[in-house]
Amino acid sequence: MNKDRKRLVMEWYETYYDDIYRFILFMLGDKQCCEDFVHDTFVRAYTAYDRFDQRSNVKTWLFSIAKHLVLDEIRKRKRRRLFSMNLMERDIPSSFNVEQMIEHKEAVTHLLTAIQQLKPNYRIVILLKKVEECSTKEIAQILDWSEAKVRKTLSRAMKSLRKINGLEGGGHVEKTF
Repeated sequence: MNKDRKRLVMEWYETYYDDIYRFILFMLGDKQCCEDFVHDTFVRAYTAYDRFDQRSNVKTWLFSIAKHLVLDEIRKRKRRRLFSMNLMERDIPSSFNVEQMIEHKEAVTHLLTAIQQLKPNYRIVILLKKVEECSTKEIAQILDWSEAKVRKTLSRAMKSLRKINGLEGGGHVEKTF
């Protein structure tokens, strides 16, 4: 059984590493510790494998584990501003359109900086919905919230993001994603 569990978790690692890495990187804005948190996510998945009851898909479950690790870290750091402008130096696999990212690099950098100023729940919802392109249902499963709460929190998060960016209409924020 342990051999099968190890093989399965390694398959998950190969499949979901980039998604989990990107999520943690955008949440913490700290490349230095990102690898450790990705590793910890898969170690916890391995040790908690018996509690994975298949109610959600594997990706949703892994994001849920990563979310708990990230929120614990954010609490430990007491909301210090961690975002580094060097974030855009490394190629990060993403669902972003590469041409759009190059064309709007300054806007994207400004947007990511603004996202780091949001409270953690807002940050999580925006990143899962707009960057990771999770459905409302998947986000609800990851966060253990109702779908209505996800929609309401996303709406509030986008409003806060527009306020940080000084944009009333907010069309520019959505276009950057």
